[in-house]
Amino acid sequence: MKFYPLSFLIFCYSALSQTALHPSGVRDKCLNIQWGIFANGTPVQIANCNGRAAQQWILSLGPTTVCLAGTEFCLDSTFKIPPYRVPMKIWECVDGAPEQQWAYIVTTAGGRLALANQEICLDLRGGDLTGSNPIQVWECANGVTNQIWTS
Repeated sequence: MKFYPLSFLIFCYSALSQTALHPSGVRDKCLNIQWGIFANGTPVQIANCNGRAAQQWILSLGPTTVCLAGTEFCLDSTFKIPPYRVPMKIWECVDGAPEQQWAYIVTTAGGRLALANQEICLDLRGGDLTGSNPIQVWECANGVTNQIWTS
């Protein structure tokens, strides 16, 4: 369980535009929070796009948090050693929390979300686009479509 002083919580009410994140550029699939429940620990998965709040994210180029628009919840990796196959979840956004610090890196195929200062990327497990397939982190690799995310 994580405990942070309330003063360090940040909220994702931003002037930045919100967007759906699509795996490998597949426009009818979206990064989604399971069951549409906005709570600490809710798993992140792939789902058919429906335009609902559970699929609306805010991020920017470079170092960033990836947060659900209009909420206080961020994409959270929970560090483990080794870090691979760690299932993604949402957690209250905490300014500077390393498990919530991402970099959106533009590539010729789209963009990759990597944990800041690490070679660990947001990854669609097995490249499987089936609904409810979990999202994980995995070693970043060029040309791996599982790690390409477009808006």
